[in-house]
Amino acid sequence: MTTSSPSSVATLAQLQATFDSATSIYVLVDPMQGEPIPVSVDAPDSLAATQAAREAAWGRQVTTVLLDPRVPLAQAQQPYVVTLQGADDEWLADTLDIAQAERHASQADGLASDGRGVHRVSWLQTSLFAEDVAAVVAQMLRVDTSAWTDARYMRLADRRVFGWLRHVVGDARVSAQFGRLRRWVYLDACGQLAQLTHADDGVERLTLDGDEWKFFMRGERMHATTARWLGELALLSDQAPCKSSQQDREVYAQVAAALGRAERAAQRWPTRFVRARDQDAWAALSLLHADIEHDARVRAALQARPEEDGQSDETMHTLSIALRALMLKGTSS
Repeated sequence: MTTSSPSSVATLAQLQATFDSATSIYVLVDPMQGEPIPVSVDAPDSLAATQAAREAAWGRQVTTVLLDPRVPLAQAQQPYVVTLQGADDEWLADTLDIAQAERHASQADGLASDGRGVHRVSWLQTSLFAEDVAAVVAQMLRVDTSAWTDARYMRLADRRVFGWLRHVVGDARVSAQFGRLRRWVYLDACGQLAQLTHADDGVERLTLDGDEWKFFMRGERMHATTARWLGELALLSDQAPCKSSQQDREVYAQVAAALGRAERAAQRWPTRFVRARDQDAWAALSLLHADIEHDARVRAALQARPEEDGQSDETMHTLSIALRALMLKGTSS
C-alpha cells in the first residue's frame, strides 16, 4: 500500500512531523469488525495463535489490550497496539492510507448509505513499553458512569468514538486519563489529522454523569448522520463544513442540532420515520438544505399516501434521495 496523491503525501508529512523523534510510536487497532490488514489465524479462539498471526502479518511487536472480562467480545476482537520503528516506519504511511480509505468508504455513497463503516486505526506516542501502553488504554476503555448501564466497554479505539468523547466531556477530562501517554492522533470526520496531548504523568479517572452518558450514547447516530452529510457534500466536491480550524467540534454541534430537528419531524410525519436511520436521513437532509421542512414540494411528498391499499408509506431512509433531488431542482414556487 502506498501514499501517492498530493493530499495524502502532505497529510503523511504532517503526521510524521507531529511525533517527537525520541519517543515511541504505536498504532492502536480496533479489530472488532475485522482486521485492517490480512491476518491468517489457524486457531482464532487462541489468543497466542492470534498474537503470532498478527505479528507475522505486521512484522512488528503486537500487544493485546485486554478488556474487562465481562465484555462479551472474543479476544481476537479486542484492541491491540503495534509497535512502530519511528516516524519513518513504512507502517505509518500504510496505516494512514488505511484510515483514509475507511473514511472514504463510510462516506462514499453519501445520503444513500447507512453511514456506518469501520474506523480501526489511531496512533499513540509515549515513553511507555507496549505492555504498559496496553494497560493504560485498557483502563480508558472501561465504562465509568453514575448512570445505570450494563455497558462495560467504551470503544475509544474506534477513532470516531474518541473524537466524540472529546466533544461530550472536553479535552481536559479526556487527556487527564493519559498518564504517560503524550499524544493520541487520529483522522477526524473531515479527513484532517486531529490530536490530543498530555504533559503530566498523573492519571485522573473519567466518570460520566447521567446526562453525559446519555449524550455520549447518541454517538452512533451522530457518526452515521455525519458520514451521510459529508459524503453527500463530497459527491458535489463541496467540503465547506471541514474548512474551519475546529472541524469535528463544529461538525458535531451542527449534527446534534439536526438530529433534534429530525425528532420533531418524526413527530409530524410518524409513518415516514420507522427506524433510527430515517431520522439520520432527515438530519442529513436538513444540513444539506436548511429550508427543507418548509418546502411545499417536500411537505406534499411526505403527506402523500401509497397508491395501492395496504401498502406502507415509503420511509425517510429510502425517500431521502428523491427529496434531495427535489431540493436540487430549485426553490419551491
